Amino acid sequence: MSSSPVIEAIREKLDIVDIVRDYVPALKKAGRNYKAPCPFHNEKTPSFTVSPDKQIFYCFGCNEGGDMFTFVMKIEGLTFPEAARKLSLKAGVEYGEERSHVMTQEDRERLDLKKLLSAAEEFYHKNLFLPAGEKARLYLGERRLSKATVERFGLGWAPPGGSALIEEMKAKGWSRDLALKAGLVTEREGGLVVDTFRGRIMFPIRNQAGETVAFGGRVLDPQAQPKYLNSPETVLFSKRRTLYGIHEALPQIRKTGRLLLLEGYMDVIGAHQHGVDWAVAPLGTALTTEHAGFIGRYAKDTIVMFDGDRAGINASVRAAEIFMEAGMYVRLADLGCTLDPDEFLNEHGREEFEKKLAQASDPLEFRVNLFFKKRAVPPGSQEKAQAIAVLLETVAKQPDEILKSEWVKTLSSRFGVQEDSVLKQLKKAPVARSSSRQNKEQAVSTMPSLEHDFIQMLLRAPALLEQSAELTPGDFSDDFARRLFTALKELPREAHTKVVSLLTEKFPDDSARILQLALSDITGDTDLLQNTTRAVRTLKCFSLERQLKQLKADGRWEEHNKMRAELESLKKNS
Repeated sequence: MSSSPVIEAIREKLDIVDIVRDYVPALKKAGRNYKAPCPFHNEKTPSFTVSPDKQIFYCFGCNEGGDMFTFVMKIEGLTFPEAARKLSLKAGVEYGEERSHVMTQEDRERLDLKKLLSAAEEFYHKNLFLPAGEKARLYLGERRLSKATVERFGLGWAPPGGSALIEEMKAKGWSRDLALKAGLVTEREGGLVVDTFRGRIMFPIRNQAGETVAFGGRVLDPQAQPKYLNSPETVLFSKRRTLYGIHEALPQIRKTGRLLLLEGYMDVIGAHQHGVDWAVAPLGTALTTEHAGFIGRYAKDTIVMFDGDRAGINASVRAAEIFMEAGMYVRLADLGCTLDPDEFLNEHGREEFEKKLAQASDPLEFRVNLFFKKRAVPPGSQEKAQAIAVLLETVAKQPDEILKSEWVKTLSSRFGVQEDSVLKQLKKAPVARSSSRQNKEQAVSTMPSLEHDFIQMLLRAPALLEQSAELTPGDFSDDFARRLFTALKELPREAHTKVVSLLTEKFPDDSARILQLALSDITGDTDLLQNTTRAVRTLKCFSLERQLKQLKADGRWEEHNKMRAELESLKKNS
């Protein structure tokens, strides 16, 4: 990671705990460190750890780790210069120009892609207000979007034909290859390149920081397919991790802890126009575990309201199960009519819409209500059995045992059957495997426990190196331990306050292992000085014993006997 007087000034003025808590409000004190569910993967037991002493973070579940700059880069998808600039503003430090700081080729490409996408957004927005964009303006008017809303969400128009954007980008000096990487143009057979979006209303897709990273486009021609088209996956954009409207909604979500998950672009835009400014939507795909993990960082009260047709209802139920797998609570809402949320808001207003949100129910109640909705006569015995069997699939996926017990009572009461019968049937219900990402367990090599604990103590308190003068790298049997001990011995005293950051820079391929060592609990951490002195003697004894075995095997008896005397003397004085 880059270092300079500016970067060091940022490190001095900011605390990683404060930086992380801005993104992970659930961060809580746990002994010397702070812990929370990891923001980079879904988990039920917190394994994400932040050390105020070392100014680093590490997740023992997915092995992500680093300093405050690394955290902001990963959480927002930024380059190092972008993350440094963002943190410099928070620290009140003058950052200067990006070019005055070290940038990798990857950093430069990401910055160029963002600039190109910003230029494309301006192009599409400009075309919306040209004569050729009249039909698009009429459509947006029919959807009752105000000029202020169109401006706020940066809506635009992609002209038909296939080369309007290409020509504009060429004229401004942008390369064909970069436009391909940004997903703005598509290569056909024979090397022909055409605009990806043609004859579509354009919706810029922004990240948390408000930067345009992709686009969605809606056709006006009812015969054209697909109705909605998103940018392809790029280094800046992943559908599985991105929520439409998150930049606009995040301030209110952070303030209230509420999040409303809707189905599409127009629903989100319409909701915000009516003041329901905590609404977001997935991007043309089902809710994913990555979405759920992101939402869980900010929202304690999440409501899902997809369209009221069969597809929307099924998508709501699937979304609820994703949230349950992530250990989160969620409610489902239904407008009770065929109108989409933005249409309902236009017809009935925010107050009536909020009443529908207030009626949101948990996933099981939602499905039970759907079953009994508009049913003129009570269900027969077989209907009850079939319905309960289906509903128990949702109950079986609920990890909260208390809530699961309550759901069993609900089914018993609503269907008029014995609770014991429901419980027996629950045991037969299939339990789907969690689709969440499996944790990557990465052991800190096969390092012997004594060497492992000793290196841990030195990472926790580098000043203890003074008690280790008689040790040499050769006294360690593990190669990784030898390399770390050598590097630690070479560090000047003034570098001890940032020893972990320096080691992760020196050994980038082993950074996760170093962070894991630095943040793992130390057994018997009551007296580091005493433990270190004892560990040094024991390590030296083990080292001499290994050398004795080799000398014996080689038949070098004179050296063997001399070393044996040294070992016996060391043990006697221990």
